[in-house]
Amino acid sequence: MAKKHPLIDERKILISAGVWDALSARLAERAGFSTVVLSGYAVSASHLGEPDFGLLTQSEILDVARRVCRAVGIRVIVDGDTGFGGPLNVLHMMESLVQMGAAGVILEDQTWPKRCGHMRGKSVVPMEEHVAKIRAAVDVRDRLKETFVITARTDARGPLGIDEAIRRGIAYREAGASIIFVEAPESEEEMRRIASEIPGLKTLNNIEGGKTPILPLERAHELGFVSVGFVLTGLYAAARALDDAYREIRRSASSSALADRSMDFAEFNTLIGADQRIAEDERYKP
Repeated sequence: MAKKHPLIDERKILISAGVWDALSARLAERAGFSTVVLSGYAVSASHLGEPDFGLLTQSEILDVARRVCRAVGIRVIVDGDTGFGGPLNVLHMMESLVQMGAAGVILEDQTWPKRCGHMRGKSVVPMEEHVAKIRAAVDVRDRLKETFVITARTDARGPLGIDEAIRRGIAYREAGASIIFVEAPESEEEMRRIASEIPGLKTLNNIEGGKTPILPLERAHELGFVSVGFVLTGLYAAARALDDAYREIRRSASSSALADRSMDFAEFNTLIGADQRIAEDERYKP
C-alpha cells in the first residue's frame, strides 16, 4: 500500500472517500481509508441516474446504507440530506442508522426538495427549524450511541452569505452537533473565517469543479479543519473510466486496449470475496 500523507499518518487530519454502493466502499477500504461517506449525490446518480435534486427517499438511502455497512468494517458516514421531513423523520432515520452500524450522519438545512450544495438555486429553512432536527438527532445519539457523529451542514453561504452561514454554524454547534460543515465557501478567506469563528470541529468538502478552492492538506490543517472529504472524486473517476471503456469497446470491438487499466477476473473475484464463498459452499454441500 502506498505511503500515507504525514498528516494522515500522524492522525492530525482525517480524509474520507465518497462512496455510493457496497463495491465502491469495499474499494475504499482496500485502499486504506478508515472512513467513507455515503454521498446522496452519488447514490442519486448511480441508483436513479438523476441529479441530486431531492429525488431519493429516506427508505432508499437507508437501504443502500444498510448494504454498505454490511460490506465493510470501516466507519460509514451517511448523507441524511435534510432528514427527509421534520424532527420525527430525523428520529426514525437516526434509529435506523444506529441499528445498522453506521458511524455518523450529515444533516443539512436546505428546503425540500434540496439540491447539490454546489448548484445554483438553493434555499434554506429558518435556522430554528434545523436546530430542532439537530436536537432530535442528538437525543437519539445520547440514548443509543454516544460515539455517533452528527455533522450539521449549512447551505446558507450561497443564498444568504458567509456571515449567515457562520451564524448558523455556531447555533448548530450549540445544539449539540459533533462537527460543523459549511458547504461551498468560495475562497480561502471564507474558509479561514469558518474555521476561526465557529467553535468545535469543522470539516471541509472537496468537489472537483465546484465552488470551493481545493487546498493542499497542509493548508486545510493550518486553517483548523479536522477532516477533509473527497466525496465525489471516486464517482467522477469511475464515470470517466466506464465512459472510456465502453467507447473503446464500441470503437474497436475489443477490450485488449483496456487490459492495463482494468482488473481481471481473478483480481475482481478476490475483491468481492469469491474464494471465501466457494469454500463455504463446499463446506455445506451434502
